[in-house]
Amino acid sequence: MIGSKRLSRARKLDAYEKRNEESGIDLTARCRLSIVIALLLLAAAWTSAQGQTCIEPVELALESLQDNCAELPRNGLCYANAQAEASFAMEQYAAGFSAPGARAPLFGLETLTTRADDAQSNDWGVAVINIGAHLPLTRPGPGIIVLLAGDAAVVNDVDPADVRQVTAPLSTVATEATARYKNPGVIPAPVGSLAAEELVLVDAFDNTGDWLRVVNAGEISWIESDKVVRLNAMDNLPRLALGGAYAMKAFSLSTGTAYPECSAAESFVAIQTPPDLPVNLTINGVDIHLGSMVTFRQVHRNALSMTVHRGEATTVFGQTARQSETILGILGPTDERDNQVLEWSGALRASDAEFARGERAQAALNLLAQANGWGEFESFMYPADIIHVVQPGETLYGLTAQYNTSVDGIIAANGGGDDLRLLVGMELIVPKPGTGFAWRGQ
Repeated sequence: MIGSKRLSRARKLDAYEKRNEESGIDLTARCRLSIVIALLLLAAAWTSAQGQTCIEPVELALESLQDNCAELPRNGLCYANAQAEASFAMEQYAAGFSAPGARAPLFGLETLTTRADDAQSNDWGVAVINIGAHLPLTRPGPGIIVLLAGDAAVVNDVDPADVRQVTAPLSTVATEATARYKNPGVIPAPVGSLAAEELVLVDAFDNTGDWLRVVNAGEISWIESDKVVRLNAMDNLPRLALGGAYAMKAFSLSTGTAYPECSAAESFVAIQTPPDLPVNLTINGVDIHLGSMVTFRQVHRNALSMTVHRGEATTVFGQTARQSETILGILGPTDERDNQVLEWSGALRASDAEFARGERAQAALNLLAQANGWGEFESFMYPADIIHVVQPGETLYGLTAQYNTSVDGIIAANGGGDDLRLLVGMELIVPKPGTGFAWRGQ
């Protein structure tokens, strides 16, 4: 059993080392990353072993989202519980952001911080941001939700002068039947159609001016601009280039690195995206594609962990973390910021402490959703892999039915390749039993 696990891990380690050599990562960086991983594992074990005396005050702090942050508009932020501060380019906004229940517009935000001086006395800061991103104004529900809890901070990295704001849509009609596309340009990804003389709501051009963004029923699609009746008011529509800046598209985050006596009081930043609209954010200098709910925690002054609790996240470096997985980033100073992510690790299985953090974050986000009439979500962790000893007559397909897992998952967990043969008595790793999830190892 142990030999099989070690063989699988050795292969993954060899592949990881090879990728590092090909990408030019030096030995020092790899050593630092190994130290960071060890620190994370030790910290998770320490956190899990602590008492739970502060659970109630922390839960009350998170529940403040329901009382203090109802009717939270897009591109707005809310002071939910004691110990929150914000700084703005326009100081009149900062003056009003001074007590639980306070709101402020997102535009012009420079920093948002929460503190956790004493969780037991309920001085545990909680604040939330609702980022409108590129969502149309006609679309119901939240934007990108960023939740700060405990000792946490977010610094806006977007110059307000570069922000493109979505406007109220204009009504026009299609001059002829035409297709609607997922993105502007000659891209073969139709998502629907318009009939001749059908009412069309448009709210932006692409950067060329040849395509209009359609937001009928809040759904985003694109059509050629010459397929609708041209209105003079369209000249005032913004240009939403792919990858263009919107408020808080890029930000840096940090949390306190101290591990509290009570694991429930650990600080974190959670980010939840709309379920049907993955987004690209630049976090601590690195582009990340998110279609999920994730939590971040600074486990060391030079290390940032990102745990995926729903969906997946992919960095510009190519690392993908799926549900119930964590990746670690080495932080270091650059000319632009003090906490730039310099390198990400491969995905690790999330710890019990990280899973518990995700449950706390999701419960808090669901309270916010209840207060605002948004949809709620669940966060769960896949069960641990098991070892199955092959018996006479057993087949891969039979085992996938027995354990409700996938053939691809079993093959990947046991070395990959198309020539996996079951031999009586062999020890077979069965990944994520009970999920039915077609998972491939990294």
